Formats: sequence, C-alpha cells, structure tokens
Amino acid sequence: MSNVLKVTTPMTGYENSNQLKTNPLKTADPSIQGQVNPEKVVRPDARNDSGAGQDAGLKFQYESNYGTFLQQLKESPALTEEFSQIFMRGTGTLAESGLKEGFAQKLTEFFEMIEFSPRDMLGLLKNQSNAAVRFSGTFFSMLRQVMNSDSPLELKASILDFMRRYTDMAETPHLMENIRRTLNNIKGQMYRDSREQLEQLEEKLQYGTGGEEMKENMEAIRGKILPFLNLYISRSHERGNLRDMAALLASFAARCENGNPDRVQASFEQLMRYPDMQKCFRGFDVSALLQVLANTEYEKASRQNEWMNRFAEIIKSGMAGEAGSSQKAAFENMMHSILLNESVYMPVLHMMLPMQVGERLMFAEMWIDPDAEGQETQKKSVIAKRTVQGLLKFDIRNLGFFDLYFIYQGGSIKMQLNCPEKLEDKSRTIKDDISKIMSENGIKAEELFVETGQESIPVSDAFPKIFERKNSVNVRI
Repeated sequence: MSNVLKVTTPMTGYENSNQLKTNPLKTADPSIQGQVNPEKVVRPDARNDSGAGQDAGLKFQYESNYGTFLQQLKESPALTEEFSQIFMRGTGTLAESGLKEGFAQKLTEFFEMIEFSPRDMLGLLKNQSNAAVRFSGTFFSMLRQVMNSDSPLELKASILDFMRRYTDMAETPHLMENIRRTLNNIKGQMYRDSREQLEQLEEKLQYGTGGEEMKENMEAIRGKILPFLNLYISRSHERGNLRDMAALLASFAARCENGNPDRVQASFEQLMRYPDMQKCFRGFDVSALLQVLANTEYEKASRQNEWMNRFAEIIKSGMAGEAGSSQKAAFENMMHSILLNESVYMPVLHMMLPMQVGERLMFAEMWIDPDAEGQETQKKSVIAKRTVQGLLKFDIRNLGFFDLYFIYQGGSIKMQLNCPEKLEDKSRTIKDDISKIMSENGIKAEELFVETGQESIPVSDAFPKIFERKNSVNVRI
C-alpha cells in the first residue's frame, strides 16, 4: 500500500531518491530590508537592529543616553562655523532671503552690544567665566570645603538638599515661563469649552513675579488648575500627550514650591546647627542669606550679559523663519550646538565670545577644563600640580578659522595653534609674538607649534575624559 500520509519512514526504493533535493533554506536578499512590525513574525532579511550595529539608516538607537550624547557631539556642526555662515559670510544671503520686520533691528542692536576694545577683552572673558558657573564665589567655596572634609553624611546630604532648593529658587522665572508654555500647549489639545475654562483659571496666575504672588500662583496651580486637568483627563480618557504635559506642569510647580525663599532660608538655618558649618561660616549673618545669594558672581555676571539674551532672541527668531526659510536650518544647528555643549554630560566648561573689535567681527568658542589631571605628574610625584586644559576655536572675518589647544601646568604651557593657509608666510612671526606675550606674563612656553592648513581639532580628541566617563554610568532611560 502506498505510504500516502508518509507517517512512517519509507523503505528504500519507494521514494525517488535519484532526484537531487534542493536546500529549503534561502539566503536573504541583502537589498531587502522589511519594515519593523512588532505585532507579527516576518521572514528574515538584511535588517540589523542590534545596538552594536552601526546602521546609519536607523532613526532610533539602542545605545545609552551618554552614547547618544557622544554620537551627537561627533556629528553636530561647530557653533563657530554656523555663526560665521550666518553673520560673517552670510550677511548678503540674509538680506536676500527676506528678513521680516524687526529682525534687522535685532541684528543691529546685537552688533552694538558686542563692540569691545582690545583692553576690554580680558574683562569680557572673566565675565563670561563667572556667568558660565552658577556655584562660584566665596560662599560656595566654603560649602565645597565642608563637602570635601570628614563631615557627617547627614550634613552633606543636607547641603545637597539646600543646593537643590537654591537652584529651584534661582530658576523660578524660567520655571514660570515653562509653565506658561506648557499651559499653552495643553490648551491647544483641549475642546473649546474646557479650553475657555482653563483660560479663566490661568488668568489668576501672575508671571514674572515673586514673593507673595508666587504663593498665590502655586495655590492656583495646585488647588485649581491641576485638579481641573485631572478631571478633564479622566472624563475624556486622554492617556497620551495631554497627560504627559499635565505631569510636566506638576513637576514645574513642585520645583517652584521647593525653591520658595522661606524654605531656602529654613534649610540653611538647619545647616548652621552643625559644628562643621559653624566653624566654616563663623561670623556669617544667616538673615542676610538671600541677599548674598542674589549678589553672587554668577548673578552679577548674568545681569550684565544683555547681549546673550539678545543672541538667544535672534536664534529663536531665526528658527521661527524671521530670517528667511533658507536660514532656518542654520539657526537650528546653532541652538542644537549650544544645548549640546550645556548638557549635563559635558564635563568641561563651555563659553561663547562674540566680539566686534574695531571693524573686525569675530566669534570665539572655548572649552576649558580647570581641573585636568596630569598623568605624568601624578606618576612622578605624590602632590600633582594643577593642570588647566583648553580648546579655543575662533573665526575672524576676512582671515578664517583658528584652533588653539593648550595645556597649562605650574607656570609652563604647551600650545598648538592651527591657522588658515593664507597666514602660512607669517607663521614664524606669529610664533615669535606668542612667545613674547608668554614671557611678558611670566609663562614658560615649553612647547609651541604654529601650523597652517590643518584639520579642525574635535572636542572629543582634545578632552579624552569625555569618553572615559562612558565607563561609569551608561544606561538608557
């Protein structure tokens, strides 16, 4: 009987074994990459979604947050180049692209704000350094001494809690602006009747105020606006973006409450009960705390940085298309570069210096590591000298791009200056002038290189510690 069902092993001769059987496994066509569909199993193809693969076509990555930061740092265009493209080499392009009313006036006012003489450049650099670090000055130096001492862990935890409260207090105006923007986004996703009710509740908020008005703002948000949003979300079954924005609004409000001046004052008074704090802050008037915090070097420098606020307004207007649709991408790149360099993952200090010196417009970007570790010094001696490491990129109109990298340690400096090719015949003169400036200021030029036509120095190559931090906490949240 024929084995029709083939449920048993066929006997020899029953099957036509003379025919060659082809391999049923087919090799995937490398040119086919199917779309990812997590709801069903599809045939294998050439797609590789593993985190180890360097597939540039993927719009998402499985790497960590820090890995994403490193990738963006590598691919992001330099802020110096974008500034030059728009303000130096693209002035005619801006005029032709169709400036909207008011944008040209902003540019004129910005250029007037950055006019400096050569003798003012040192003061500008110091002011930018103070404005780049919030926790600078004598007050915070004394707190660092307590943190670096053998003080109890409870005291150190209380100091960190005080710093969080102070940060929230200092950022309250910015937080209130975020609350305004979040409420506008929420209203854009609500039905008309509910939107009108929310607008009536928002009328009780007073933006740009402090003191008792802030208490009223928090009472309105916590007691009326958030309950109204929770009720709207539960009734409309909105579980998407609207609920996320409501949670973000609650987070901003919580930070404003945490930064209440009374709470900051009470937190510091609690710190002064510890003997280590009393020893370090001997003679300090606790009642004058808020006045001291309002007049730190950071706060003073920030109030003098009017050009920085105008620069931010110009970038924001450019991203909105006021400089022409053809320039939106350049302004977006500038904003992305600024935010990337201000990231919490950036372990070095970042500063920007736009200057109009005489008739020359220049833009400088600096990365400084004031606590760089000298590996050779640590191996030779127990007490290592302080090492300062820096990278300076600047562009001078009608000259080109410059890269300056230096390592300063114990009165000696190692420096490398990359100049445009048009200055090749003057490289020797530049080197002699730099050596003269160093000697006049008591600095020994241990190594000095002046070269032309070299590639731009990447930030990651200048500061290897950026990659070293990847070995600590490297997760995706």
